Amino acid sequence: MKTDGFPVRHSIRISTVKRLAMKFSLLLAAIVALFSVGIVLLLRANIRQRQNSELVSAALTIASAVENRREYDAELPYYITFAVYKSGTQEIIATNDPFLPVLPVTAKRAERYTAKNYFIDGDLNILYYAVAFGRGNEYVVQTALNMDSDTAESIVSDVAYILALLSLPLLVITYFAAFFIAKRTMKNVRSMTEAAKNISASKLGERLPVTQKGDDFDELAKTFNDLLSRFQADFERERRFTADVSHELKTPLAVMLGHANLLRRWGKDDPEQLEKSLSALIREVHSMESIVANLLRLSQLENARAEFHASAVDVHALFERLIGDTKAYAPEADFSVQAGVKTVYADEELLYQACTIVISNSIKFAGKKVHIRLSAEQSVLSGFCDIAIVDDGPGIEAEKLPHIFERFYRGDESHTRSAGGAGLGLSIVKSIMGALGGSARAESTAGEGTLIVLRVPQKSAVS
Repeated sequence: MKTDGFPVRHSIRISTVKRLAMKFSLLLAAIVALFSVGIVLLLRANIRQRQNSELVSAALTIASAVENRREYDAELPYYITFAVYKSGTQEIIATNDPFLPVLPVTAKRAERYTAKNYFIDGDLNILYYAVAFGRGNEYVVQTALNMDSDTAESIVSDVAYILALLSLPLLVITYFAAFFIAKRTMKNVRSMTEAAKNISASKLGERLPVTQKGDDFDELAKTFNDLLSRFQADFERERRFTADVSHELKTPLAVMLGHANLLRRWGKDDPEQLEKSLSALIREVHSMESIVANLLRLSQLENARAEFHASAVDVHALFERLIGDTKAYAPEADFSVQAGVKTVYADEELLYQACTIVISNSIKFAGKKVHIRLSAEQSVLSGFCDIAIVDDGPGIEAEKLPHIFERFYRGDESHTRSAGGAGLGLSIVKSIMGALGGSARAESTAGEGTLIVLRVPQKSAVS
């Protein structure tokens, strides 16, 4: 097959199950081969030991009988041949096999001796033992076994062939057994593969199946599912960020487009309308800039990309700074302070920003003559401090209270910009406190003011 003039190479795909079964069979074949060699070597060593003992025993028996002038033929096994000769002249004085050659004295063990074409119809192949005896070792007795007719030797030689023949059907059986076991084992992997194929950007909620067996495949599936959950959370944050930007910028863009069209038609010739439209355009540009900056800030905080440097923060100094900066734009605001905790552990600028947002919200909704109480007390949760900001404003209705930390939520009935701002302030506060390792919560009753509690760590999480 060719594509655009180039040949396409088709690769043969061998399934994992077949590959595992094949590897298992080959491993078993190697084990059988080593086992067979081991058995043959052990059997051969055992037979050699027994044959050596028989030859040595026979030689000593013959030597003893010669020295004591006794009959010795009847005491030998029928399969052992012997010869007794003088060590000097090598004259044979006794033998039960005239064809047995005169051989030199061996060491402590029997030795193999072969001679090609020794007989008219074949070779000589014996295992023999020779020892000198008598006064001055003037005699030598040698005993021998014919290896060609040795039953034990032939049996040992046949064992390897028998095991080799048995290994062939054994390999076939083990291959299919391993294939069946591997197929059942890999069933979970196939299920995970099929499930993974269905996962896409539009189906991030899909997960790999978990059998609850607690095996390695379950651990693998759980790990991938955790990874997918993190991916889904990141994807949802990015998608929400895009949707929020698109949604929130519609209004300022519409206002800017309306004033731009008005200026193009006739407003540029009317100084009053020109000034009004330019002011509106500048105001909306600043609004868009603030929205984008706040959304980027939220995204950085939620994705742990914001850089901050935590250190010990003096709570009394923080409160003085908040009061001084607020008096600069709301001189009629009244403050009271109660600091039961001296220091907290946080990024001072981020904590200051969170407090500033809460205070500015109080002034926005309670008026510039609002009374704000700042306090810092030990939290019921060990290792944390609760910084409370309380105002005497109109408060928040019970049905609206759970939503005030949501993005773009505004407490006014129409949920428009009439209440001021883009509805991102308290969302940023919640994200800042989460990044600092703390939390934010609100308590309020309509007509009785609002309490915002920022829970801040009192020491480093590393220490």
